[in-house]
Amino acid sequence: MPLPEAYQRTLLICWTLTALVVALFWPVLDDVLLEDKLTQRAPTELVGTLHVGKEPGKSIPLIIHNASIWTGDDNMPSAEALAVQSDGHIIAVGGSADILSLQQPATQVTDLHGAFVMPGLIDAHLHLLGGGQTLSWVDLRHADSRQAVAADVKAAVEKALPHEWVMGHGWEEEHWGGSLPTADWIDDNSAVNPVLLYRMDVHMVLLNSVAMELAGIDESTQVPEGGKIVLGEGGKATGILVDNAIALATSLIPKLSLAEKREALQAAVEYILKKGVTAVCDMGSIGEPEEVWEALEQVYMPAAHKGELLIRVFAMVPLSTWPRLAQLVQAQDRAHPDGHLHWGGLKAFADGSLGSRTALMKEPYCDDPETSGIMLTPYSELAGLVQQADAAALQIAIHAIGDQANDHVLAMYQTATAINSNVATPRRHRVEHAQHLSGADAVAAFSQQQTVAVVNPLHLLSDMHIMTDRLGAERSGADRAFAHAAMLKAGVALAFASDWPVVPIDPLLGMYVAVHRRSPDMPPRQAWHMGGAVTPEQAMLAHTRGAAFACGLEHEVGALRQGMQADFTVLDGDMLHVLREGGNRIPRVKATYVSGKCRHGCSSTFQDSVKCCQMDIQKTETTHEPDLS
Repeated sequence: MPLPEAYQRTLLICWTLTALVVALFWPVLDDVLLEDKLTQRAPTELVGTLHVGKEPGKSIPLIIHNASIWTGDDNMPSAEALAVQSDGHIIAVGGSADILSLQQPATQVTDLHGAFVMPGLIDAHLHLLGGGQTLSWVDLRHADSRQAVAADVKAAVEKALPHEWVMGHGWEEEHWGGSLPTADWIDDNSAVNPVLLYRMDVHMVLLNSVAMELAGIDESTQVPEGGKIVLGEGGKATGILVDNAIALATSLIPKLSLAEKREALQAAVEYILKKGVTAVCDMGSIGEPEEVWEALEQVYMPAAHKGELLIRVFAMVPLSTWPRLAQLVQAQDRAHPDGHLHWGGLKAFADGSLGSRTALMKEPYCDDPETSGIMLTPYSELAGLVQQADAAALQIAIHAIGDQANDHVLAMYQTATAINSNVATPRRHRVEHAQHLSGADAVAAFSQQQTVAVVNPLHLLSDMHIMTDRLGAERSGADRAFAHAAMLKAGVALAFASDWPVVPIDPLLGMYVAVHRRSPDMPPRQAWHMGGAVTPEQAMLAHTRGAAFACGLEHEVGALRQGMQADFTVLDGDMLHVLREGGNRIPRVKATYVSGKCRHGCSSTFQDSVKCCQMDIQKTETTHEPDLS
């Protein structure tokens, strides 16, 4: 018998209301059911406590599992798997079984066959466009004689157009006995083309005679403050320019076009991704301030607008331009909406380098008692700029290598923050390199002032063989030179960086050097003052969380946990094990992910290659030659 019409209407209304309630509250209910499902797990399936968070409407395009994950997260140091949601953030980290339970029909599931995964490597100090440019320059890092330098220059000149500038970098006089090169080394092979070759520390250049003539450099040339023209026999210019004098030549070199700068950016990013690096702090070029601003506004910003900036870049600009940066921050805050480009930091120089004897020391150099180094920017000028920029709540990063330079910069920061005590915004000032310190008081000042020390472990490899000659035993000790352990013990915020292209960008090698104070191909007896060594975990944190903190990105990257960006690096070996055991094989980068997207190592055979590499590592350990290409 059919139901009464009134009853049917009532039933229809009830069903409609029920459907409406379910539709409205299903996302919340789904979250509850998901959390409940994840808590109903066998304890043996987990590496640590599962971190999970789910936003309604978010798909899960990627899951990686069967991995050995070092998360960089104190609450869950290791895991087996992670899931990435559609906006590029991590939705869950934990055991493989739990994470696989989140799989959706469209999820790409990648089995890493036990490969080592860590947060994307972060380089807290490099020169992005400069690094991209040098990939096509003459590479003199392996030149070990006058003949080798001449041959490399000859090969480059033969490929260049007549009268075109030939650029090179990486020479180091200690490779052939310690004498500085001179223009006549390369004149015979460059009769028409001007040549400029940077020393490895970029604080000294060698010019050929054609370049010197173009720049009007001879024994009577006025030397800029903070620079030097090296003179030889008879008071003649040798072709060597130091620090601020370098601009006498570089000002003549044709500027790169915007198209060439964009090509340099693309080349740099592709190269960096191969090294497992997902974020960098770009310190800009050494040229005119307008060049640095052009890079930010006309190279990086357009790339970010188009979604073509595949890594994260925190771009610094010259300290002298702080009012312009303050206006940019006021108008556009401190980041591009896509999250890949950030700004808000200022860079300046206090001194030079140890290799060029221009690092500013309290006492004269042992092997050249007539000099204690150079203050590249006059103290009063630099201190005034620091005070003004600090008042505008902008982060400042100053290059300081010598012990006197470090003391000067710390004093400037202390004075500025005291005068500007009414500024509530944390500035998080930095000292770049912080290589040589005057002692325990300087270390304590870093800690008390909460100044970040951005250090370069790979500089130890280039300076260790000249340090004692330059500074003597006391100033070269573990608590005075590359004093990373002392800094960490005192609570100093430490970040690792390469300073590319001054030295190669190789964060895995950098971590190894920080732990073992030598390169993998050196015997342990040649380690440089092991009292300055850091632990494996400290080294890995300094190139992840520590570097993220230095760049103001610690809420986005540096650790693999729920809510963070899915930036991670896949290696073909266990980096923690290598750092702990000190073997001579450093793992290689197999893949690099940014926001959950594979940006390097994305071939269809990726999983098989990882599996094969894992099997090879278990069978044998081969000698590692550091990849400095």
